[in-house]
Amino acid sequence: MKGIIYIAHGSKMPDKNTLFREFVNEIMKHRNESIQKLAFLEKADENVPLIFSEMIEAGVRECIVVPMLLFPAMHAVEDIPAQLDAVIAKYPFDIQYTIADCFGDEKEVYQVANERIQSFNANHTLIVAHGNKRFTEPDVRLTEAVKLMQKDSDQNLIPAMLYGALSFEQKLSELNTNESVVLMPYFLFDGHLVRKIKRLSQPFIEKGMQITFTETLDLDFNMVQSVLRQIEKVDAVCIQ
Repeated sequence: MKGIIYIAHGSKMPDKNTLFREFVNEIMKHRNESIQKLAFLEKADENVPLIFSEMIEAGVRECIVVPMLLFPAMHAVEDIPAQLDAVIAKYPFDIQYTIADCFGDEKEVYQVANERIQSFNANHTLIVAHGNKRFTEPDVRLTEAVKLMQKDSDQNLIPAMLYGALSFEQKLSELNTNESVVLMPYFLFDGHLVRKIKRLSQPFIEKGMQITFTETLDLDFNMVQSVLRQIEKVDAVCIQ
């Protein structure tokens, strides 16, 4: 039996996890698998080992794994496979899984971002994602997405990250302090990392830079098709 496990990071704020359930439930409506479950990387009672084990006990022997993450870094590349493999090692029979790609550079996602920024008018607009010091693929993929966004925008768009080589602080330091800047947090929802971006921006504001913040992607249902497309790609390979 084939199943699908959707794996989100999880939040300490219950309302954010509720929003994630609603978003994933919308995705599930478009799939025919009888066993589809949501698990969280950081939530004790719905963690990946627990949920994946429940699916195996229910008869799943082939699983599509869907990282509910914008870009592949430590969680998608290392943490998720390690947790799945640890569960599989406990069973005497064969269990296969295939991990779908992350969806942060899919068109529906960056179109939502473009909608967030279109009502603002500034000298520069920074699209700020999570980033990672060890993984460069998020930088590459965000940069390509921003290039595509630029085609539909008359603003000066700049790809940036909270962590890693595309440091948004470095990007801000390269701008004139008398310029106006819009920061678009390229995150699935608001949380402590978005608050960190705002906190780290404060010294630039104190120096006179006009910085305005937009809303996040806010788990907009228009992004559902982006996730479905990644599932369909994996499903096509599995069928072959």
